[in-house]
Amino acid sequence: MRRGVGGGLRRLWPWRGRDASALAEIEAEITAFGEALNVHSFSPGRPGATDEMRAELARALDAYEQAKRDFTGARTRADTLDALRALDEGRHALACLDALLAGRRPPEHMSLCFFDARHGQASKQVSWAPPGGVARNIAVCAADAVRLAESRSPVTPQPGQESRVRVQPRGSKPRTTPPVRAPQPQVSGKGGSGEQTHQLAMPSYRPAVMVFSTNGQTRVHLRFEGRKGRSSRLYRLSGDGTPITARIPLPEGNKAIAFRVFAAGDREAWTATAVPLREVPCFHDEINGTGSDVVHYRGEPGPGALHYAGPSLIQLEALDDCLAYGVTVAEGRAGEHTFQWPGRGYYQVRSAGAWSLSAT
Repeated sequence: MRRGVGGGLRRLWPWRGRDASALAEIEAEITAFGEALNVHSFSPGRPGATDEMRAELARALDAYEQAKRDFTGARTRADTLDALRALDEGRHALACLDALLAGRRPPEHMSLCFFDARHGQASKQVSWAPPGGVARNIAVCAADAVRLAESRSPVTPQPGQESRVRVQPRGSKPRTTPPVRAPQPQVSGKGGSGEQTHQLAMPSYRPAVMVFSTNGQTRVHLRFEGRKGRSSRLYRLSGDGTPITARIPLPEGNKAIAFRVFAAGDREAWTATAVPLREVPCFHDEINGTGSDVVHYRGEPGPGALHYAGPSLIQLEALDDCLAYGVTVAEGRAGEHTFQWPGRGYYQVRSAGAWSLSAT
């Protein structure tokens, strides 16, 4: 097993400027981890070495190499976050190796902060739910844990903040104004005729994706009010015989995203939630799915293949570092389509059926 790690990292970022200090800090962390691997006392061939120990060392080495690749090729903020996640994976692997060598139980892996990987290691699990959503346990850093605890504290209205009642002038007709709903990080409903405009609040972390899901099988058209950063405003979503789970990019620059839902029926419940990029599936060689999705290709530029077995047209679109539409890489109807991967990055699949992507 090759142990040669460490050494300096060559910076290749066209976006230095204000991010230079943060990038230098990440570079120092990766270099320090490589040095820790170099001086570690464990050898795969030592007496008493087990397959589990060798597997943890291999995981640490792989994570280090992945962190270097993500960092030296970093052209987007998302790439640096990938480097941090790979570094976190490597540190946990090394901690597990140390525990095995000492005869202890491997430590639990506490992931990076749910809200932003740049916050660092999570310190505790808390129960959290977006407004109107379902509560779940998430791992957060100490600062976010305090922020969440404070946000649950009751707020007492201050003098002068009481609601005011507007008096209707005598003889005038009452005005009926539909209620305006504040944007929320999770929006839910049943069916949809397109008459109501929903507002999905953009999260504090950027970029992000929308996860649109249904409880049952249905067909949905999702229409966004603004076209900025999109190849089109209309998204045709289908679970191809199963409930829908579709990821849709949310470009930067907006505080809220306005959209309308057109559903085949009015009984199926749906939810739309803003989630961080770590919810996007990563792959090097092959991935498959159904319906519209966002995927993170971590391979090299080169030939690729798109297999499609659904109705209508499928499109594969390259996204920029803000998840805005860049260029259409491949499109076609059912069958196999060859194309060229431009390189690592985020890609959007716009589809109404089953598909697979591969690097050939």
